[in-house]
Amino acid sequence: MACGCPTVTSNATSLPEVVGDAGLLSNPGDVAAFARNILRILENPAFAEEMRARGLKRAAQFTWQNTARQTLAVYRQVLEKTAQRAQA
Repeated sequence: MACGCPTVTSNATSLPEVVGDAGLLSNPGDVAAFARNILRILENPAFAEEMRARGLKRAAQFTWQNTARQTLAVYRQVLEKTAQRAQA
């Protein structure tokens, strides 16, 4: 997605959460579903362009700065809970 390629991926594990509406999801055991989704992109240039744009937008949300911000927030929550327990 970050390279501007329309994305077809598995609907298992965390991939649906990561991809959101910026890619096509298929059951990992269903080769035919993967093929249909790839053909859908290859046969429809307008749709492929829409998926490319969605993918770039979605991938831009995953930055090191956001990761650091979210990690710091978790550390602060844990520290706050630890401090509250110590006071109890």
